[in-house]
Amino acid sequence: MNEDRFAELAARSAQVRTEHRMLVEGLQAFERRLQELVTGLSIRGCSKDVLLDEMNDRDGDPIGHTIGYLFFDGKRLNVAAKDEPSASWADDFKIHLFADVGIDWQRRLSDPEVLHSLLQDLVSTLDEDIEKTAPLVASLAQFITVEKAQIDADVDAHFDGNSQLYESWVKARKAVSVDPELSITLSCSHIETVLKKCLKTLGAEGYDEDAIGTLISKSVKLLNEERPLDAATRQMLSGVASICHGIATTRNRKSVAHGKSEDYVQPTSDLAQTLNHLAGVVSVFVMKHTAAVKSGTG
Repeated sequence: MNEDRFAELAARSAQVRTEHRMLVEGLQAFERRLQELVTGLSIRGCSKDVLLDEMNDRDGDPIGHTIGYLFFDGKRLNVAAKDEPSASWADDFKIHLFADVGIDWQRRLSDPEVLHSLLQDLVSTLDEDIEKTAPLVASLAQFITVEKAQIDADVDAHFDGNSQLYESWVKARKAVSVDPELSITLSCSHIETVLKKCLKTLGAEGYDEDAIGTLISKSVKLLNEERPLDAATRQMLSGVASICHGIATTRNRKSVAHGKSEDYVQPTSDLAQTLNHLAGVVSVFVMKHTAAVKSGTG
């Protein structure tokens, strides 16, 4: 027996097993990408039908076949398959995990046209969702706009008389819709400016290079030293510190302040709007307490 033939068989077997494994891993990667893209959505989609198998009689003539398609239910990628002609009128498509259907079916379902048709169906489903939802969002937008304007006006009023703070606040606010990244950066810079101003008012030194978390901690400490704060106020200021830290963390991860990593995700205008309002409210909160301490009314 020629050992070279056995060696050739071993090499080809290893290569085929590797190709089969990589095919399944490719489908698993495709499934993960779908999961990432539709996270939080209730969505289903399916590919075009594919001839998965053919059944022939002894003479080689076709007597039936199996058709199927890829089916994504928002969480998992499955295979739906059905024999035709069916043994019973009640027979329907049966659902299988794509990893369990065998290499022949996996190859047919991995065809680029099949994968593309699944993606196209998912996009069409999302388009239908948008068509149903968009008119309702538009009708409700008037209430959101009014509420936003009221919050903006309330915060604006507390910056009257200080052109520097008012300007930094308005710059961040104006960028909310047109450039969420920039708005987040400016909102964070705004609160840093306010905290440094308050620290200066309280007589602090050596804070120019401090991060926002350190700035708020120093502000709380000095406010408490000047006039001991009651437990409720200390608790609120502790919450302010957490908010400031959250704003800074979001600024670092989702704005233009420190460049972008490979997995960077564009921040939404809703996130920018939330941070802008938080920055304004926190700024007003600290400014009020600083003014109260210095005036002796805190």
